[in-house]
Amino acid sequence: MLLDRRVKVQPFVGLSPKFHMRTLVYLMTNLPVQPEILNPDARTGLIILCDHASNFVPEGFDNLGLANDVFGQHVAYDLGAAAVTRKMCELMGGAAVLAPVTRLLIDCNREPDSDTLVPRVSDGITVPANQDLTPSAIEARKRDYYTPFHEACSDLVEAHLDEGIVPLVVGMHSFTPEMGGEKRPWHAGFLWNKDPRLAQAMIGLMERETDLVVGDNQPYTGRHLYYTMQRHGADHGLPQTTIEIRQDLLEKPSMVDEWAALMADLLDECMGREDLTQRQYYP
Repeated sequence: MLLDRRVKVQPFVGLSPKFHMRTLVYLMTNLPVQPEILNPDARTGLIILCDHASNFVPEGFDNLGLANDVFGQHVAYDLGAAAVTRKMCELMGGAAVLAPVTRLLIDCNREPDSDTLVPRVSDGITVPANQDLTPSAIEARKRDYYTPFHEACSDLVEAHLDEGIVPLVVGMHSFTPEMGGEKRPWHAGFLWNKDPRLAQAMIGLMERETDLVVGDNQPYTGRHLYYTMQRHGADHGLPQTTIEIRQDLLEKPSMVDEWAALMADLLDECMGREDLTQRQYYP
């Protein structure tokens, strides 16, 4: 069905049969992969966006020239983030969008003109298929994988606003226990850029309810690498934050369930706060 949308019925007039066949092979082996949308009709006041959900490489890219074991590592996706997202949606009934492909193919949490949108090197790993790409090849990846994800996110935000609902917009990530040989002490962190409302509310609640080590713009800062939250949250004046959970705390299904329940409890309380149901812009 997708092929029908992209291939004209009339022949390639004036083009050689060899070109015609190469074009058909490209279209058949590089079809778009749509983002996964959980509870698309839900209007609960919560939207979860998981832009590093998957380690999937579509057919036609030959694993990007990488060994299979690379795709089990953090460099390819945020381990456990999709599982937590799914469980939270099950518990809370909220809507979510999960990106469909590995960030090594295209990183949905980057600006469309970022040099690292299609990473040539990531965490010291050279990605052979990303070397010397033409602008048209990058545009094709954006069209097929990046744009559908962000359009799905925009649609959910607009649907809430059209019904007079100011949703909390939450990014779901995970991070490695060590970075550059240094152990990371945080169990979880909350990232924000200019709008501190949701991050500070969740940090305060987590510190009140648990004895866990909580990062405030740690292990990363939302002042950088915050594109998804900026575009779908902050740019609309919506309370937003990216949740980061340490990956070794998500290794078992029972651990995923515990973290999802904790985040759901915190967000339930946040959704009842008047200051977090207002649109506010931070220049």
